[in-house]
Amino acid sequence: MDIEQLLAERARLVDSELPDLLQNIRPPELAAAVTYALGSRGKRIRPALVTLSCEAVGGSASQASFAAASIELIHSSSLVLDDVIDKSEIRRGRSTIHKMWGTDMALLTVQILAALSLKVATKDPRIIYAIADSLFYMGEGEAMELVDYAKDKNSYLELAFRKTGSLFGSAAEVGSMVGGGDEEQNRNLLEFGNHIGIAFQIRDDILDCISNEDDLGKPVKNDLFMGRPSIVLLDAINSGISIDRMMRCNNGELMHLVADSIDYAQEIAKDELDLAKSHLGELDSPAKKILIELGEYIISRSK
Repeated sequence: MDIEQLLAERARLVDSELPDLLQNIRPPELAAAVTYALGSRGKRIRPALVTLSCEAVGGSASQASFAAASIELIHSSSLVLDDVIDKSEIRRGRSTIHKMWGTDMALLTVQILAALSLKVATKDPRIIYAIADSLFYMGEGEAMELVDYAKDKNSYLELAFRKTGSLFGSAAEVGSMVGGGDEEQNRNLLEFGNHIGIAFQIRDDILDCISNEDDLGKPVKNDLFMGRPSIVLLDAINSGISIDRMMRCNNGELMHLVADSIDYAQEIAKDELDLAKSHLGELDSPAKKILIELGEYIISRSK
């Protein structure tokens, strides 16, 4: 089974946990918005990471399905909030929640999704702490973007950890917890997730420069137009390429103009994957190989 097939299989497992959560949301408009948010299915990489981490310490995928659903609900809430902050009108090829229902209802959708995540997590209260940590870090990451925090590689990596890596880390950590992992295994899988999450964000930065909107399912060059930090754009600016010059480029021209910075970003993503792998050294499980394959998939994906 390749990674795409595995992600599809694990997505079905997680999706089976979600419908019962949507039964009693009032009013109907809010229920519709929450249902719409969960229906915007991505690859479900984070919940797949939960199930694989559970297997890596001797558990089963089905054993971790509730925890994977909890993580996916947090991820969905973060996407709705991202779109409000960025004023994005397209997500995964569909209109965003705030475009469909307005900003107020979108923000309430964020609250309901987070509440549902915590409700699911009460099946194993230990995982609530991990989820709370990632929510806290993700809030810091959004704020760091707003105040233009990242100026160089180190400050960018700090932001990328908070914005994206932290939820990957929590996903791997809660998978280990529900699978019966010991403290060292929980800690190592947390670090594995943190680093592949940073690598995921770096790959997103690259895709924003090299993809087209139809393939990516959302606007491209968004980092550039919104003034959002990107390791590609930071390196290009620090190499003497002006934002104004990049803004005048179409996608093909931009990809050529910042080609060296794209290569630089991809090398950093590989470094993050190597750091992630280093935390799997003590694991002895078939799932270890799949976790590594997932990391390699993350830094080479096309959308």
